[in-house]
Amino acid sequence: MSEKLHTDSLDEQPAKAEPYLERRGSVQSVLELALERFDSVLSANVPREGMDPLAAGPGAARVRKRGVHDHYYFDRLAREMPLPGRALEWSMIATLFLVMFLAGWNDGSQGPLLPSLQRYYKVDYLVISIIWLFNSVGFMAAGLTNVWLSDRFGFGIVAPFGAALQVIAYALICWGCPYPLFVFAFVLIGWGLGLQDAQVNSIVSRMKHANTLMFLMHAVYGLGATASPLVSTQFVKRVQSRVYLYYAVSLGLALFTTVALLVVFRLRTEDQVVGKRQNSQPAIRPQRATDENGDELPPELQPENHPDAHPDPQAGSDADADTDAAHTEMKHEDSSAKLKRILRMPTVWALCFYILLYVGVEVTIGGWATTFLIAERGGDDSSGYVSSGFFAGLTLGRVLLIPVTSWMGRSNSVWVYTVGAIALEIVVWTTRSLMGNAVAYAFVGILLGPMYPIVMMVTVGILPPDLHQGAIGMVASMGQVGSAMMPFITGGISNARGVWILQPLMVAFLGASLIIWALVPRERRGWHS
Repeated sequence: MSEKLHTDSLDEQPAKAEPYLERRGSVQSVLELALERFDSVLSANVPREGMDPLAAGPGAARVRKRGVHDHYYFDRLAREMPLPGRALEWSMIATLFLVMFLAGWNDGSQGPLLPSLQRYYKVDYLVISIIWLFNSVGFMAAGLTNVWLSDRFGFGIVAPFGAALQVIAYALICWGCPYPLFVFAFVLIGWGLGLQDAQVNSIVSRMKHANTLMFLMHAVYGLGATASPLVSTQFVKRVQSRVYLYYAVSLGLALFTTVALLVVFRLRTEDQVVGKRQNSQPAIRPQRATDENGDELPPELQPENHPDAHPDPQAGSDADADTDAAHTEMKHEDSSAKLKRILRMPTVWALCFYILLYVGVEVTIGGWATTFLIAERGGDDSSGYVSSGFFAGLTLGRVLLIPVTSWMGRSNSVWVYTVGAIALEIVVWTTRSLMGNAVAYAFVGILLGPMYPIVMMVTVGILPPDLHQGAIGMVASMGQVGSAMMPFITGGISNARGVWILQPLMVAFLGASLIIWALVPRERRGWHS
């Protein structure tokens, strides 16, 4: 090859004896050891079928055949490229975590801001809830466009594009724009978040230590959702008449995320980051000849071993070539065919509707809890900290419950955690203590925390590898639709009946999610895989 292969690996630089490099290596070793220990807890989880075992080590070069990725718009996306080295790999993981921090930051922002935004725009519960409805339009757009965009541009372009959409949206609303423009900006936020969510979940599901990284990544989402109410509550308390200025902070974070994705990943596709996805199609065994009793004939009497089976070696070679070409054509089906396959799978729809309800409940509690406590429990503007407590619980649950989830099994864990969350929601519903409600919300967050990463790993475990990216994108997008649609439904009902309706709705939605979870088949390796 005349052109030198591009390499981003920091490990490929000449070794130097400088002390800071030794310290950096020791820190990386500790991090890798920690991931190994966490992964040993989840050792029975689904293997990364998209990764070649030889490509698991940092810096291992993977060369792909030309023509397999002809659907990419740019030749660079199909170029031979070594996998990232250890230092760059850690930088990529940190950047993926930053994307999820931004997603959590966005979802946790609305709760404390909602009463102030209502006063600023002089609208009721129903009208302010329209922001979530328009948000869902953006998420649906992400679900419909993710496969097409991924097949043509790859992770390294699609993910920064999603973050850039958020930059545009926050730039539109951080100056106190008219309400119609404010609402439209949430379409861009939904589209951008949906694309990033699908891309990040897909690539992490194929990484080394995928199971542990998935839980930790979604814990970072909870960390973002915990931090944003702390900041937004300060804006509510100090500059309530210009609370929209909070979105300038979101603008800076989204801009930083966009730049980080571009600088760290340098437009790499998913395959250029984690290695070529292995062929998941099982080998087809040829039909074997049998005698009159139905017993298989010995190998020397099988037709394919007969000397006349291939009289012309060239003809046989041509036939094999045609077969290989046809198989390659089938394996690398276009994005529309993949989408049709995904849409025809009942399992995907069951996962989609489950995640719609789950994420909807999560974001509805985070978005409406502050309003509920102010209106029904006599709270003040400081009630916004309860949203932080809920999302802090979400963060802790995604880390602390890893061994519990491993012990019970992923599918069983969903049942146990959901029943516990329903019980706590009933406590909030039936007790009028402000402090008691705040504590109960935090524990609801702990129990709901592991659900999202569990669903992502179950999706990987029960679906064919070639559909993982599209299916994960669709499931993630439906979750985001739920995060937009269900707060809107809650706002509409609250406008007519009062915000007290929040708790009965959450109990009903969580109960419905269990019914749908019963329709999700067990993973191929059983309940405890």
